[in-house]
Amino acid sequence: MYGPAQEVLDVKPIHLLGAIPFIGILGGIFFANRVTPYVLGMPFILFWLVMWVVLISVTMAVIYRLDPANREEQNS
Repeated sequence: MYGPAQEVLDVKPIHLLGAIPFIGILGGIFFANRVTPYVLGMPFILFWLVMWVVLISVTMAVIYRLDPANREEQNS
């Protein structure tokens, strides 16, 4: 029998992928906090944030594809 505390501790590796965007945006701000160099005409900090918006979409798509709950075919 699992209690609420055990359900919280039952973290699967695909769920840890959801932490990557959080670390990338919030943790990377300290690394990327500069104006130069310009990348694609944007200051580096703006490029960093735009890049992570795109990477978040890719990461969430990977999580969706790896999640076994989404592999079941829905019978209509």
